[in-house]
Parts: sequence; structure tokens; C-alpha cells
Amino acid sequence: MNEIHCHNCGGFITDPSTVSYQAPAAVAPAKPHSGLCACIPSIVYGLSPAYVAWPGLATFESVGRSKAAASN
Repeated sequence: MNEIHCHNCGGFITDPSTVSYQAPAAVAPAKPHSGLCACIPSIVYGLSPAYVAWPGLATFESVGRSKAAASN
């Protein structure tokens, strides 16, 4: 299993089920370190691995294009 580090504090995430996946922020993520993450919830920027594994789901970009086309 890949190591997951919190983008808020840089700590190692021991329970991936508690991660909050969020859209990428304009702020750079914290530098990873070997300590444990104490954030509740742990923050990771990007799509959840479960979301990426489902073929056919809309991406952020395609949803944005659909909304733009609908408003024209």
C-alpha cells in the first residue's frame, strides 16, 4: 500500500478511511514527514482513489464544461 501524507500537516495518515479529499488548493501542501497526522479529518488534495477507479464518472473539467455550455 502507498504511504499517504496529510496535505495540511504533512503527517503520515494511518487510517485512509478518515481522509477528506478536496479540490487542489492554491497553497502548496505541507512537506511530508515521518510523524503521524493528528488532523481531523486528514486533508488530501485531489480525487479519491475510489472515484478514480470508477470508469465513466465525470471529471472536474467535464463538469465545468457542461455547466458552461448549459449557461450559454
